Amino acid sequence: MSEREPPDPLAGLGERIDRARAERVREQATVGDRSALQQGIGFGFRIGIELVVAIGVATGLGWAIDRWLGTRPWGIIVLFFLGVAAGMLNVYRAVSGISTPVGFRRPDGANAAAGARPDAWDDDEN
Repeated sequence: MSEREPPDPLAGLGERIDRARAERVREQATVGDRSALQQGIGFGFRIGIELVVAIGVATGLGWAIDRWLGTRPWGIIVLFFLGVAAGMLNVYRAVSGISTPVGFRRPDGANAAAGARPDAWDDDEN
């Protein structure tokens, strides 16, 4: 009979650690995918809500103007379409990442590339 060496306890421990690390990496990848999905769903809800609210508020104002001035249905019709336009503009700004106020200049030099001085306003001469 041959003598067998006892198994190395550190080798078994190393294998278990490697398996645990691999499992942790898989779990973190799954959690990362979930957070990206949740961000996408949140962004989609934001877009939908902005569009619906813009149309609803404009239509409500049109209804109030029609009742006040007695111009039925022209206030609702005109302000409904203005609300659709405002909602679409909000959606475009959200999707394209335009979230800066009017007249705001980025400090990254994007204006210098266009030939304007970085400290010049729109009404200043170059």
